[in-house]
Amino acid sequence: MKYKLITILLLIISTNICLAQKDTIDVDFSSNDWKTLGSVEVKEFDSKLSTCVSNGTGIAYLDGIDFQNGIIECDLYSPSHKAYLGIVFRIGSLTNFEYIYFQPHTSGKWDAVQYDPIFNSSATWQLYNGKAYQASANIPTKEWFHVKIEVADDSAKVYLDNNPKSVLSVKLKHESISGGVGVCSYHPAIFTNLKITKHAPTNMLFIRPLPNIEDETYISNWLVSEPYDNYDFAIERPFLNNDLISKWHKISVEENYLVNLNRYFTKTETKNTVLAKTILNSEKAQKKIIHFGYSDKIKVYLNSKELFTGDNGFYESGKYDDRGYVLDRHETIELPLEKGENELIIEISEDKFGWGFIAKVEDLDEIEIINFKQ
Repeated sequence: MKYKLITILLLIISTNICLAQKDTIDVDFSSNDWKTLGSVEVKEFDSKLSTCVSNGTGIAYLDGIDFQNGIIECDLYSPSHKAYLGIVFRIGSLTNFEYIYFQPHTSGKWDAVQYDPIFNSSATWQLYNGKAYQASANIPTKEWFHVKIEVADDSAKVYLDNNPKSVLSVKLKHESISGGVGVCSYHPAIFTNLKITKHAPTNMLFIRPLPNIEDETYISNWLVSEPYDNYDFAIERPFLNNDLISKWHKISVEENYLVNLNRYFTKTETKNTVLAKTILNSEKAQKKIIHFGYSDKIKVYLNSKELFTGDNGFYESGKYDDRGYVLDRHETIELPLEKGENELIIEISEDKFGWGFIAKVEDLDEIEIINFKQ
């Protein structure tokens, strides 16, 4: 989903501590240093002078805090059962930043805590799902709960209610930059007691990268077109139209072999579809299995022939299978390869919550993946 900022009610205790060059800052939400988007107001709630977000989505942030590594703490309150309230940080712009939020309506389930980096104004939680990016936790409604997030370089750890054991350890997807810190919610939410420590203790343990074990059956490099308007897939074989696709970008997968299209393109209502292509060189005519996952809609072509059409968008059922997660090996089809070069093209359209795909062939017996060949 494109990250739309509508209305949010934030509630923060007011203090007189300024944002000067201090390692620890007790934030004053009533100061003029705050920037807001949405209906944000400072008011008394539960005997605390705080900041509240009313309807829809909103954000309040400090863009002069220059936060890169350190600790962020805050008390959060959800007045309604359904909410997506959390902490935003390393805000270089309102189109790209880190976001970790909490869902009282899925309390105790696999996605009660969600890492959701914003790329080019789009949420990406459909791309970043599973134990590496989501966690089960008890998130209350109409009760305060305390959040602490430790940030160091490319890692973050999330703690709840002063428990020394983290509920989520995540490898951050944006580059490690300095930026603003704030609070955000997609539904009514209240925040208070925001404290920022800019220089984290050096003895904190963070995620270490796993050994880089390459699986060459994943297609790791693609040529990707500029976005165009074809969400309903009305255009017949658009890759044959040279006027439509005038430029291709060389894009490599992330460490989990995912292609995050939101990282490279800003989706709009009229620019919501791209083509991704590669070449499979086969030593003989043969059939080869390919596995892939995607969000939201996809068509798969081999040598200009359509082989598969699918829809993996988000639906409001609450079921795991209706979330539109990009999952490895979600779909499997057979490729009728010809001897020599075979052009594999994936056409993928996005509606909301994450634009991307992952693909791998079953094996490399008598075939070669030729990267970046136009």
